[in-house]
Amino acid sequence: MHPIQIKARIADYLHHLTNYDYIAYGWLLGVLVGFLLLAIALAGRSPKTALFMIFLVLLLMVPGPFLMKYALDQTVRKTALTDLNTTQLSYAKNLIVLGKIENRGRIDMQGCRVFVDVVKQDLNKYKQFLYRLKPLRKQMLKIEKKLPKGGAMPYKIVFDNFDLKKKYNVIQSVECF
Repeated sequence: MHPIQIKARIADYLHHLTNYDYIAYGWLLGVLVGFLLLAIALAGRSPKTALFMIFLVLLLMVPGPFLMKYALDQTVRKTALTDLNTTQLSYAKNLIVLGKIENRGRIDMQGCRVFVDVVKQDLNKYKQFLYRLKPLRKQMLKIEKKLPKGGAMPYKIVFDNFDLKKKYNVIQSVECF
């Protein structure tokens, strides 16, 4: 992923924080500060326990925010992606991907990003994993349209100049905010 894309995704995420995000990250910060204060209080009586608690705080600081985002994406911002149709047009050399995004979360979404990767198809699962890291073609569609909870929204992505003769897989993912 290009650094500009990463910056745009982070900016979108920070721009669309909800009360659930603030509560989750505040809770994480409170737990880390609480463990740190407890470690300081225990430093005189039990230095090994205090050192372990400080190590635990440092260890949780790195994956904690990512785990919080993952937990929120699985509950509050839960979405489902349905691939309606993927068609390779031979006369126009295009690949058309049609799908539908469903909001199964607890809040109304302000917008979504749909990611579509075209990867080589292989029976070897290790090669398939490597092909996913370096797709043949990829495209991202940013949808800036409200998606109410329980609602659905169709999308369409077109790959121009698509002339692959070998077997491939189309992998789709969605990120809503």
